[in-house]
Amino acid sequence: MKYKKYEPSILLSIFRRKGGEGSMTKIISDENKTDFIHQLTFLQTDEQPLLCFKQDESNWLLITGDRIIEEKNGVTLFIHYSELVKVNIALHEEYKDGIKSVKDFTRLVLIDIHDRNHIVKLEKGEHYKGIFQLLHHVV
Repeated sequence: MKYKKYEPSILLSIFRRKGGEGSMTKIISDENKTDFIHQLTFLQTDEQPLLCFKQDESNWLLITGDRIIEEKNGVTLFIHYSELVKVNIALHEEYKDGIKSVKDFTRLVLIDIHDRNHIVKLEKGEHYKGIFQLLHHVV
């Protein structure tokens, strides 16, 4: 399978325009790479990290130019962009938890080519919207 690659500057432009950084969601740069040492160990050769939502070292989401990497309580998920077919707001999960305002949403559902649903957690607010729009562009 040939993997899709996206121009990092385009993906970051979408993220900045639609959301931007938050307290736990950061664009990865040379200045702050040391804050993401653990996450960067998951990168493949020539893979460029773009941004990371990091609650702690066991719960984070890394977006690169090639794929999405998530670690949730020690379980790691890898989804290449070519395997991603749909991105939706995880409405069922949000409503089930009593969250009704889009400003408070923190979860997206990613659907892959095998029709599997993956729920990823993000920081609420504009940063959530930025990542949603970035991934929507990828799909």
